[in-house]
Amino acid sequence: EQCYDNLRISKNAWDTNLIKANPKYLSVNWEASGGGAFAVIPVDERGKLPDVMPLFRGHTAAVLDTDWNPFDDSIIASGSDDGKVFVWKVPEDFGLHTDADEPTDVSPVHKLSGHTRKVGHVLFNPSAANVLASSSGDYTIKLWDLASNDPRLTLKHNDIVQSLSWSADGGMLVTTCRDKKIRFWDVRQERPAHEVQGHPGAKNSRAVWMGEHDRVATTGFSRMSDRQLGLWDVRNPKEPIGGFSIL
Repeated sequence: EQCYDNLRISKNAWDTNLIKANPKYLSVNWEASGGGAFAVIPVDERGKLPDVMPLFRGHTAAVLDTDWNPFDDSIIASGSDDGKVFVWKVPEDFGLHTDADEPTDVSPVHKLSGHTRKVGHVLFNPSAANVLASSSGDYTIKLWDLASNDPRLTLKHNDIVQSLSWSADGGMLVTTCRDKKIRFWDVRQERPAHEVQGHPGAKNSRAVWMGEHDRVATTGFSRMSDRQLGLWDVRNPKEPIGGFSIL
């Protein structure tokens, strides 16, 4: 009885997160007809989910990623194959079990346009309220101020961004890219503070900022497709500390 059953998880493949959670809710990229949608599940509504339930609808193509606002558990952002970034608010009385024959879907409260290709990642700043990063198949990351709905900054890459992670203070961003470069960005500038050679393999790599430390961990592959782990000193990230470790 501690599980969630009857989930219709999206089959749309993208190297991102199908499920995100905060203390109140789970978000799940949903397999839905009539455009893209995702579900929000209150964490205490465990067991079998209803066959028909309210969805967060508005995108015209599959939802690829979601992220919860760290300052407000009821605010969530989504990125989609339609190239749009939407922001949503979970209604105060939201629940999955309702007496209505047709549950009422939820619509977005903000619609952010600026990308020209699919949006594969959305990530809220952990320190600055209402600042959101989104990455796209147009080879850019845009930083949005939700107070104005306009991008504050555009970070250009040479190929598709494969992952991004904020520093704990929200002042820097690290990205991995299909061009096999790792970039460290001061988010007040549109040029990377550091750009270094990453994992040499053809498969995707990921980067994660290590909490409040000046360290970033990356995973990727060697040219021979061995799994690798790298640990980087953000202050001088010319090469990984001690080289890449084989996993």
